[in-house]
Amino acid sequence: MKSIQTKILVVVIAGLLVITAVVSAIAVNMTHEVMHRDADRILKNATQREAAQINDVLGDVMKSSSIMEHYAVTELNSADDLKDEAFRAEYLQNAEVMFSEVALNTTDIEGFYLRLDPSVADGTSGFYKMLQTDGSLKDMMLTDLTQYDQDDVQNVGWYYAAVKSGKGVWLDPYYFPGHNNQLISFVQPMYCNRQLIGVIGFDMNFNYLIKRIDEIAVYEDGHAILLSKDGATAYNAVPEGHSHNPHTESKVELKNGMFLQMGADYQDIQRDIRPMLVKIVLAFLTVLACAIVYTVIVTQKIVGPLKRLTSAAESLSMGVAEADFSQVPVQSKDEIGTLSKVLTNTYAKIQEYTSYINALAYRDSLTGIKNSTAYTEAIDELNKTIRTGNPQFGVLVADINNLKETNDRYGHDIGNELIIHTSKVLTDTFKTSAVFRIGGDEFAVLLQGDDYKQYRSLLEKLDDAYAHDFVSVCNNQVPVAVARGVALFDPEIDRVYEDVFSKADHAMYLHKEQSKIMITN
Repeated sequence: MKSIQTKILVVVIAGLLVITAVVSAIAVNMTHEVMHRDADRILKNATQREAAQINDVLGDVMKSSSIMEHYAVTELNSADDLKDEAFRAEYLQNAEVMFSEVALNTTDIEGFYLRLDPSVADGTSGFYKMLQTDGSLKDMMLTDLTQYDQDDVQNVGWYYAAVKSGKGVWLDPYYFPGHNNQLISFVQPMYCNRQLIGVIGFDMNFNYLIKRIDEIAVYEDGHAILLSKDGATAYNAVPEGHSHNPHTESKVELKNGMFLQMGADYQDIQRDIRPMLVKIVLAFLTVLACAIVYTVIVTQKIVGPLKRLTSAAESLSMGVAEADFSQVPVQSKDEIGTLSKVLTNTYAKIQEYTSYINALAYRDSLTGIKNSTAYTEAIDELNKTIRTGNPQFGVLVADINNLKETNDRYGHDIGNELIIHTSKVLTDTFKTSAVFRIGGDEFAVLLQGDDYKQYRSLLEKLDDAYAHDFVSVCNNQVPVAVARGVALFDPEIDRVYEDVFSKADHAMYLHKEQSKIMITN
């Protein structure tokens, strides 16, 4: 007949084995659940980050188009000026020079054109230039707009797509006769005193987007593809050897209406967590071995603490947030105390790892400020507040000047230093407002509290700080040149946050143009 001590030992040791197995399983399962819950957010953040870099290039084309549209319109008093043949010839000649300079400083531009509307000139007034491999510009034959119906998409669809839209539009990819590369075009109408005077357009090498997306690394077995505007056609297939049926996907619309889609398996996303899970299991096994040896000596002392430990394990099984470790005997000097310490530490590590995952999803890795994911959620909250109340806030949009040229001349490390300097000056200046990095070289500040009330003086302080800030490169000093614009929410005219942002963005571009004029003078 077995002694009571033996029976107790058998029961206690069996209980320890069960508890260790249960707690280990719960820890592993909960860690997996946290990763599964945040996998979509992590992939979405990665997709938005990659899309932002592509949108920077597309945005440069759109900015160049806006610059040319502004130049072309401001050179006229009215559309009737163009009906004078001598004036029209000089106007087109000057525009061609300005257009060439802008185009040659825009990434991956293949060609550009300016076409006047038949209502102010003949059907072939304007110019169309294609960039040759030797860097020269070739004059292309102009389509006679008066010879085709407006619904003739094949011949004049590029012209009337922008006219009918009334704003700049991206055209679908196409092959231009006699040109090797597939192109996409951004076409923008020009209006003088609300009268249509023509369109301007930039042709971009479509292969740039394909190559850029093919270079995106999505973990080890994930993929990135470019989809058409309707989301049905993939312009580049899933790479061989990568997952064709991912567990999670994220799709972000690009500025040209297409979509960047990234997909990955949960197993691929969770690859980095496996060493941590192994350590957790090994830690439990080590503690279990020590607890069994010690239990043989102090059988009577483990009964009460074991009940409390079991209660803590049950609360842990209901979720990390609900677990109560206040009654766990952490200070007891036996194997249960040892196990309870590990259990408590494991709970703390799970909380720490959960916080770490959340930080990855909402913090920019380069500057440490909030990223585009946090910015999107902040916008959603502001729009909710706008619909239900009358909030007081403003938006400051900042854009680093000449970042591409700095990267090309000094390398991306110096470019990153400019980004870091820009971020630090913004956070040092606006202490009561959230600062976000929303693109490669673009930042946004949601002005609230004292920053909102004192934004004029703070804006002067910001300009002064940037005027004296620079990054040292050998014997050179690269200035931290930043264009910024501010707009305040006006409940009379603004319906959503994007209305305020558009005003701030426009003010930023005006400031950028003023800076260029001052540099030129």
